[in-house]
Amino acid sequence: MTLSVSDLLSNLNDQVVNSAKLMGRSKHRQNIFCAIYRGQKQEKSVQEIMAATGLSQIRVLNEGKKLGPLLEKVRGGFKKKRDLAPHYQKILRLARNPKQLASMPTKVAPRVRAGSLRVTLSIPKAGGRANHITIEDIDSFSKAARKANNIGSVREDSIKKAFATIFGDRGSFKDWGGEKSDLYTTKGRVRGKRRAMAIAFKGRGTRGKLVPSKMGKNGDQIGRLFDEPAEVFLVVYCGQIDSSVVSQMHAFAIAKRAFNNHETYYGVIDDDDLARVAAGYPGEFGLRKRAGDQ
Repeated sequence: MTLSVSDLLSNLNDQVVNSAKLMGRSKHRQNIFCAIYRGQKQEKSVQEIMAATGLSQIRVLNEGKKLGPLLEKVRGGFKKKRDLAPHYQKILRLARNPKQLASMPTKVAPRVRAGSLRVTLSIPKAGGRANHITIEDIDSFSKAARKANNIGSVREDSIKKAFATIFGDRGSFKDWGGEKSDLYTTKGRVRGKRRAMAIAFKGRGTRGKLVPSKMGKNGDQIGRLFDEPAEVFLVVYCGQIDSSVVSQMHAFAIAKRAFNNHETYYGVIDDDDLARVAAGYPGEFGLRKRAGDQ
């Protein structure tokens, strides 16, 4: 007898297992996750979570941030993820039971008990990967200079307008409190294909080396960025970007790929790369081509 493993079930198991692993063994994170997902309300305020868990406000915010893609940050609290809500009890049970979590079958770790039956597993090919990219991979920046003079401190909205113009996107991109990205566009091209892109910009309003804590009021801007329905995620800053930003983006890219089962691309554009893009597209940035730009 042949037993085929349902791709739908395998995808569901992958999602549940990855969610449980992201939560980890932290009792605080488990309790916060439970408090948010329990009941009919889609959103829970920080005060409601504090009352349900007995944790302080700082602890709720810090641990909620660590839950990453399992939650959606909203004003004053957190919101359930629609695709995880029906399975939250199973996710929580696995997070609290490491042995049961380890025995859960997934695409990458199928586990089948076979007695007298002959069992054949049909394992789908692995889905996408989390790919780190640079401006050389972004076809929309094909004119970027090989070397350029630094353009210095630039306003965030100026960078955003320049990028939108380069991509050929004429939409309106006004900042507002609930936004997940500064620029969302489907007109950018990466590695030969047109792809949906979500970009976070940091301009001269940010000082010094860019680290995750400088991104968003609660340091959750990268997490919100990866909530967008995109394939490509970029952080752009007219200064130096710390490796911790890249590490956090890498973690979210892996989770995004696991949930969506397709290729995910992420990368940063710092002051050096931004200068190269600006030198290749001086008109879009309102600049004149300068000596030293190649």
